[in-house]
Amino acid sequence: MSENSNSTSVLTELTNLIRTWEDEHGQPNYDPVSTLTRLAEIIEVETENYLKMDPDLFDERHPSRTDPECKLGQLLKALFRKDNFMNKLVNDYLRDTYYSRLGITGRDVDQLNIAACRLMLDVMPGLETSVVFQPDMDSLIHRLIKWVINSIEPLQSYATGLLAAAMEIPEIATRFREQNIRLVPLLLQRLRRLKSSSDFAQQASANLSRPFAHLSSIRSPPYRGDGIIKTPSPIFRKVRENGLFPPGENNADQTPSRSDSTEDQDCDRVPKRKSIPSVSESSDLSDSENGPKRKKTKLELNPPPIFLGDISPQKGNGVFSEASNSSWAELESFMIGTVQIFPPTIATRQILILRYLAPMGEYQEFLSHVFENDALDLILCYVNVRLTKEARLAFEALKYLAALLCHKKFSIEFIHCKGLEALLEVPRPSIAATGVSICLYYLGYCEEAMERVCLLPKYVVSNLVKYALWLLECSHDSGRCHAIMFFGLTYQFKVILEEFDSHDGLRKLHNVIATLPILLPDADTGQLNEDQEGAARQIVRHVCVAYRRYLEAHLYAKVELIRRSQLRPNERFVLPLPPQPSYKACKSSPEEIQQQIDMLFQNMPFRSHWAPIDQLLKLGGITLLLKIIAFAYEWNYSGRAETVQVH
Repeated sequence: MSENSNSTSVLTELTNLIRTWEDEHGQPNYDPVSTLTRLAEIIEVETENYLKMDPDLFDERHPSRTDPECKLGQLLKALFRKDNFMNKLVNDYLRDTYYSRLGITGRDVDQLNIAACRLMLDVMPGLETSVVFQPDMDSLIHRLIKWVINSIEPLQSYATGLLAAAMEIPEIATRFREQNIRLVPLLLQRLRRLKSSSDFAQQASANLSRPFAHLSSIRSPPYRGDGIIKTPSPIFRKVRENGLFPPGENNADQTPSRSDSTEDQDCDRVPKRKSIPSVSESSDLSDSENGPKRKKTKLELNPPPIFLGDISPQKGNGVFSEASNSSWAELESFMIGTVQIFPPTIATRQILILRYLAPMGEYQEFLSHVFENDALDLILCYVNVRLTKEARLAFEALKYLAALLCHKKFSIEFIHCKGLEALLEVPRPSIAATGVSICLYYLGYCEEAMERVCLLPKYVVSNLVKYALWLLECSHDSGRCHAIMFFGLTYQFKVILEEFDSHDGLRKLHNVIATLPILLPDADTGQLNEDQEGAARQIVRHVCVAYRRYLEAHLYAKVELIRRSQLRPNERFVLPLPPQPSYKACKSSPEEIQQQIDMLFQNMPFRSHWAPIDQLLKLGGITLLLKIIAFAYEWNYSGRAETVQVH
């Protein structure tokens, strides 16, 4: 009851603020700073409360669609209904002409700029950026760029965050190509300076000199081993109004076309990179079958206890043991973290820069700046959550890393610098672990990089597979989706396939869809909204694709064994057939797959057993696949054909 009254009081205050603004904003010399500041304070409090409920940060729907009871969503909807106010905020309060018309100069201008940019940054999660940054708003983007290059704080940081939102639109990135070429190295250098000025090193030094210092702090000490955390808070999701899924479905599967660079042409499965054309050229975009995915719907409303790490601790020892009395306040910085918008902390300033760099990371033009400024070193520092205690900072760094992994050269450098080992150290559960999932997905695209992964020590490959399997079971929905597609891309590597089977991976993959409401005939699917049904169908689609590639990989291996066993003794010496190295991808065209199936039918006894099929039968997978084929004919979505496709 008190929560509802609190929600009502907040909405009432917001409504009263807007009503006061409507009465007074037309008066001469009206100063909107106090109104904008108070609105920003209200939105920031509710944003932090919303994020504490651990939403999937790759899910970009409006918060009110994710959770109709969410106060943040209610506030944003109430604010966006005030068209006059929003138009004034975007069209006047962020433009020079407004100030000159009112005769406002000097410090007052700075304060109004800060208040307006702050509020705009706060409400961006509920706005469609393509509507805000329309072609006739180029003057606003020029102004943001000017503030990013040279302005006071916090205006510089707020402008960086708004510019980041604008640059997620490929057409805008294209039009402002020259400006971005100057901004990327500038912000990378600024990021390094901020990182050097942060207190990460001092925190680590203090912990070393005072082993029990963490007992007097609400910050969590570095993770030490495995443990169980029972998180009472439900997991909600957030996505923008026009896109439920990661780039792949519902207008979210667009990945930029590959650069013409010849150095990357041999990596034929790498996600298509962006190459910014000149202003006179049009943006070259194409739909990708497996474009970087972002989100679906949670399969479990009450997830089981989640394990942290892979090494079992001794019972009763360590901060994260089952008997630990560590409070949520100690764990929050590792699992969810915080972002202070006003005044922006050093961590917040770095987060906003990383948000700008992430959409720039996929463009080939900026790759030289990445190497020149050693961006990988910065990223690996940020993802060390044990040291930084900043989960949100790690998440943004991982998004930037995923964009850079589009490039084969960077992916190989990442493996060479032990970047994969650093990823596998990211604590779970946490939003940073969900960030790891998209990095693994992008990494799986580059065949040459995956070959190097397969040559790493066995324990690293094993930890990689276990981490991805954990994502299948316990992560946010987007983490599950990324993990499914990672396996779909990497089954062709024998080392990965063997590790997957040794850790009962097929059962864990099967469980992802085995209890989906849309596959239960007696379930009341009418209780699912359109977003939930669409999300569940996408889960089914990705699992079906993974099933097919799993069986294709086993088929290749089985046929190779049969072929070698059929060689005559003299042929084994005359025409030796060296086995395919375990780190090499075993790829087959559709025609070759059909030939392999025919060969299997011809050479295997009728009642013989084959482990992958036996396991699938044992799990009830064949029955489930037949059910999916039957249900899919009633589903109306673009992935239906791929869902039911068989060779």
